[in-house]
Amino acid sequence: MAETAPGKKRRTQAERTAETREALLDAAIRLLYRNGYGGTSTEAISEEAGVTRGALQHHFGTRPQLMAEVIGTVYERERLAYAQIAADTGRGTHLSDWPEMLWEVLSRPSGLAVLEILQASRSDPELAALVAPMQARVEQMSLDSIREQFGSGDDAGLLAGMRLFVWAARGLSIAQVLAPNPEEMRRSIDFLKRLVDGAISAGAIDSHGRAPPG
Repeated sequence: MAETAPGKKRRTQAERTAETREALLDAAIRLLYRNGYGGTSTEAISEEAGVTRGALQHHFGTRPQLMAEVIGTVYERERLAYAQIAADTGRGTHLSDWPEMLWEVLSRPSGLAVLEILQASRSDPELAALVAPMQARVEQMSLDSIREQFGSGDDAGLLAGMRLFVWAARGLSIAQVLAPNPEEMRRSIDFLKRLVDGAISAGAIDSHGRAPPG
């Protein structure tokens, strides 16, 4: 009888399932970044991940269901990335830290992959029905994290500020692909940071983004 090699642990079914799901999600992200939503079919994803189409359907059902999961997965990875940046650099405690932090994370290929899905949902009702609730949950989780970081405040104001920063970084990530010199996009991020610092210095907002009382 063949014996398992010393020190080599056999993977459990749960571990194999998790690895297959991860491989499919990573493959979808790579293809979305390289080929756009239109070039990211279930067949292409399966081939990129090295699994059968049946495996994809088993784990995710349809392409729209997989794409909604991509959004949730990317958000969780981004959340961990922000925490790592904060741990490594000490940034994140002031509002003016966030334009640059968001840029560092959202300009990655995974951020552009999410944009491909969101754009595609405009003309795909099945995709929109799955993506809109997922995007709403992502925004709510982000808002909860902001409250944890900076304290409670005007939720409408916090949400408005968060959207401004996030979508400025997302928009510039698209411009980065098209610009003759992508590094110039960082100047726009620096400009946004200076605007925030100026608003704080002028007393229009405090360092946590809250407007003065009254």
